[in-house]
Amino acid sequence: MIKNISLLTETMKDFSFQKIESIHGFFLHYQNQSFQDSCVLDVDFVIRDQAREYIARFRFTHPNSIKFESGGIFHQMSIEMYDIGDRGWENKKYEVIDYEDESLHFYCTDIEIISVREAGMKELSHGNYTSA
Repeated sequence: MIKNISLLTETMKDFSFQKIESIHGFFLHYQNQSFQDSCVLDVDFVIRDQAREYIARFRFTHPNSIKFESGGIFHQMSIEMYDIGDRGWENKKYEVIDYEDESLHFYCTDIEIISVREAGMKELSHGNYTSA
């Protein structure tokens, strides 16, 4: 289950992963908390809902086997997130994949939505790398 999914469903009543259009930011963080090393991947996805665009930051905990191919500043994609916990693989509870171009693929233990905000036109213009 994706933590804080209500941040999206309350903003967009008919949210679906098919509304994710592109990546706005891709941030890999290494952390040492309580003497345990961990890694998180924050991805800012651009989501279109009718005439509005939003930027939603998804946090993926313990990402592994990351495959990411970027075609430049604008990275259009079709994302799907599968719960594969029943397979019993260690550190692989979810599989995230770009099912059209296969330009993004990885596994993780948890998925959480950190924030959702309406995007401005200037923010989404090519070459602006502002992060939340």
